[in-house]
Amino acid sequence: MMTKRYLYNYQTIIRFSSPVTNHFFSLRCMPCVNACQQMVKRDMFLHPSDYLIYGADAWGNPLQYGSRAEAHDAFIFVSSGEAKLTPYCIPESTPGYVFRVESALTGLSDSMKAFLADGKQKRNNPLDSALLLADKIHDYMCYSPGSTQIDTTAMEAFQQRKGVCQDYAHILIALCRACDIPARYVNGFMQGTGVTHAWVEVLAGGEWRGIDPTNNQLIEYGYIKLAHGRDALDCQVNRGVYTGHPTEQTEIRVIVEEL
Repeated sequence: MMTKRYLYNYQTIIRFSSPVTNHFFSLRCMPCVNACQQMVKRDMFLHPSDYLIYGADAWGNPLQYGSRAEAHDAFIFVSSGEAKLTPYCIPESTPGYVFRVESALTGLSDSMKAFLADGKQKRNNPLDSALLLADKIHDYMCYSPGSTQIDTTAMEAFQQRKGVCQDYAHILIALCRACDIPARYVNGFMQGTGVTHAWVEVLAGGEWRGIDPTNNQLIEYGYIKLAHGRDALDCQVNRGVYTGHPTEQTEIRVIVEEL
């Protein structure tokens, strides 16, 4: 089994139009460790903060949280390191029941049911069925940055036939679950230069396999996983509350390079 090594650097700069105080935040910006993803090193830089605590969320994803009481007009965090990847395959001993049912952003509309019925799925092979669905979604949807929001549902994105990687993932998850295929939302970094990316894991033969519906491919290498959950609401990279009423301007950059 071939192992490949990747360097990654993820940085976010949030600028506030006026100073904020009592800023409490939770982050999911450090890669996880699993059967196909081992970390050689993981570094974290954050400014400003009074403290930073490392933990895990309900799904076992790495979680970083803390606060800053004093006034500040910018918030910066950088996650960098080196990952060793083997082919994307994560053994699972549980049946994944929670990932078979609808979640807040993965409901199924009548038009999605018709889309699902318009074509024969190889239901005896969950991975092949999911890949066929990803291919159909890729043909049906138009990638359109800025056309959806963090809380856009699969039904809304499907209706307008456009969206971003999050929407492609939500639609594939909804259709897989309708076929009784356990599917979960994943966010992380993809090889190259850009922003954070979203994809899907489906449970097939006791293993979670990665599928990128946006790029219509089965994942083998080049994807560094941060977190998984029922949908994007479980996997937000940055969540926070603060005192103040500013507008926010956010800059994100991700670089992943194979060594």
